[in-house]
Amino acid sequence: MRGTRVGLIDYQAGNVRSIANALEHLGARVQRVAVASDMQACTHVLLPGVGAFGFCAQQLRASGLLPSLQEWALEQERPLLGICVGMQLLAETSDELGDQTGIGWGGGHVRRLHPIETGVRVPHVGWNNVCFEEPFGEFKAGVEADFYFDHSYAYRAPTLANRVASCTHGETFSAVIRRGQLVAAQFHPEKSQGSGMRFLRSFLAMRVGGEE
Repeated sequence: MRGTRVGLIDYQAGNVRSIANALEHLGARVQRVAVASDMQACTHVLLPGVGAFGFCAQQLRASGLLPSLQEWALEQERPLLGICVGMQLLAETSDELGDQTGIGWGGGHVRRLHPIETGVRVPHVGWNNVCFEEPFGEFKAGVEADFYFDHSYAYRAPTLANRVASCTHGETFSAVIRRGQLVAAQFHPEKSQGSGMRFLRSFLAMRVGGEE
């Protein structure tokens, strides 16, 4: 991962220390991105997110970084990874605490988990199996791996992105989605031990324009 520099979007809505530690463990250099010019030296960008969807969406818009992130991911097709609420923000809307508007790059909607099976608890906290429906880096289509989750709301089916992997917790939802070089995961790779390191390595192997 020599020469890889990851910009962590700092919009006061994410725990960046743990993910920074994981990235540095893999040999990447990590820097905080508070203004658009901080992204100039970066090869990859990561959008974290912890807390309520509406708060995170408001903070991201208030940061002034959204236009630069859109240019980075959708126009220049440079690697960007969203994690947890950072994934959910890609939806059009979320029903968390009322109707909330996302940034819409992945289309679709985020809804509260309503397990059909009895005895399935919400929030969904802990390890669960993820099935990769499409290949992503070190994960081939059909491969399954365990990752760590912590959420009550889920991204069902994106309309502008592909569902790369799915997870079932009473009902099936998107665990990983992808649109070009824009990738997002509902689970926390930094808490997912070996599987999480493989996932982050796969992200760091991505290059501008789709080369890996």
